[in-house]
Amino acid sequence: MSRGLSAAGVAPTWLTRPLRVGEAADLPAQDTRTLFYRLTDGPRRRQGKAARLLKGVEHAAGLAAALRLTRRMRPDVVHLQWAVLPFLDRIAIRRLRRHAPVVVTVHDATPFNGKQVSVLQRGGFARALAAADRLIVHTDGAKEQLAAAGLPAERIDVVPHGLLGAAIPDRAPATDGRWRIVQFGRIQHYKGVDLLVEALGRIDPATRARIKVVVAGEAQVETAPLIARAAALGLGEAIDFRFGFLSKDAMGALLASADAFVFPYRTIEASGVLHLVAGLRRWIVASDTGAFPALVGRDGAAGALVDPTDADALAAALIASIGREPSRAIDADVPDWATIGRLTREVYARARADWVAHRHPGHVPGSTGPRALSQEISAPASAARWAPEQVRGDGGTTR
Repeated sequence: MSRGLSAAGVAPTWLTRPLRVGEAADLPAQDTRTLFYRLTDGPRRRQGKAARLLKGVEHAAGLAAALRLTRRMRPDVVHLQWAVLPFLDRIAIRRLRRHAPVVVTVHDATPFNGKQVSVLQRGGFARALAAADRLIVHTDGAKEQLAAAGLPAERIDVVPHGLLGAAIPDRAPATDGRWRIVQFGRIQHYKGVDLLVEALGRIDPATRARIKVVVAGEAQVETAPLIARAAALGLGEAIDFRFGFLSKDAMGALLASADAFVFPYRTIEASGVLHLVAGLRRWIVASDTGAFPALVGRDGAAGALVDPTDADALAAALIASIGREPSRAIDADVPDWATIGRLTREVYARARADWVAHRHPGHVPGSTGPRALSQEISAPASAARWAPEQVRGDGGTTR
């Protein structure tokens, strides 16, 4: 994304959290300021209730630091990637708007993908979004959902998710002779690992012996019930849980070993993992929700879509995947990052023009000088963006 913005003439400054152990720096060091979660994330990452409370305090401190930086930098636009604590983010957005227009990317129209979160996180999500000048979503469905929730459709722009580049080795089939189906990424309730376990239990043992499902990624749910249920169903070697952070090399080896990928998500808008594996030409089994229908399609050429609540349908799709190779690439219609950068800049220009017009009625866009995004699309511009929870191509943070 940073390269795409730069190609579009935007000079981004990223306000982030520290890198965790095993994470590589994906953003240019000169464009990055580490303002968020220095005590609770990065190499000193903490878990548990006390850590979550401290992280909330650090979130407020990070927002305050971002506001101070915005006052000094006077960017043309501030682009918020996450509303972590909406009641605080709403206050921050209002204060930031005194200095620059604010754009918010809504990665998931269902707050936190239905995850059980604290009252502080649940409260005020729609009001925080309403405080922004413009919203970016990745799908038409997400725009419709936000508009149905009362947010003005004319202030919501659809900018597709791009492919996530990663160094993935050539295909390396497993040596055990089983058809390997991989579910990769952070393990959260909405990812439906429990539904996948139940589906495997619906497959007769003889057919199940032909399959190995690998579930890999950093767990953010209790894993003991998943392991216990798999044991109770007698899944044995049909499922391989690999809970924990994966380095880029381990991730690459895992993805290269896959014969197919499965996404049994209860809800999602745009999946980073799907955009990570889209170019690998593997069969996809996915829930009929979010961005999956648009990419996977319903023609049976690239994969199969199933009802996210139907374990029998998921079981049948897993069986039907054995030996299947896609006849259509799912990444062909995904725009490149240069296009996404250009589309994002156009959103910035609209946000800037509306913000300036609101603050200075009768003002002609472009009369404030070369830093105004609204002056002309080809002019250099700067933007402050922050992503305290960066989406990366690994088992730690990829959605």
